[in-house]
Order: sequence, then C-alpha cells, then structure tokens
Amino acid sequence: MRVALEFLYHFCCDHCQRWWSQADVDPQPGDPLYCPYCGLQNRIERIDTFRNALRGSCLTRPPDAVSVESGEQRA
Repeated sequence: MRVALEFLYHFCCDHCQRWWSQADVDPQPGDPLYCPYCGLQNRIERIDTFRNALRGSCLTRPPDAVSVESGEQRA
C-alpha cells in the first residue's frame, strides 16, 4: 500500500476576512500573498498548527458566515 501526505494550508485575508485553502505549498512568514476574493495583498505573519489556528481565528466559523464584529452577511 502506498500512502501520500498532503499539506493543506488555510489562509484568512486580513482585509475581507474570507478564507481559502491551498494544498502542497510552502509558505513562509514574511511571504506576500494575494487574496483570491478581494485581490489585496497580505503578508504571512506566522504559520500556526491546526489546533492553535482554530483558537480565535476565522477558521472557527464557516466560510461566508455572519461576521461577529459587524453582524453582516458576507457574499
């Protein structure tokens, strides 16, 4: 049996707060990254483990959920 390992990174835009995932990339802190939704540039601050990323980040709510801060639905 063969086994393959895939690294899946979850990104959250600092500007529009939407998130997306990308597999098998090698992001590094300080790297620039453009949001596929709003097109604005972000800079990778840090890379959290999955357990740490779930605490207090946009990964704790489903994509396009109601924003806790504004109470508005995102498209």
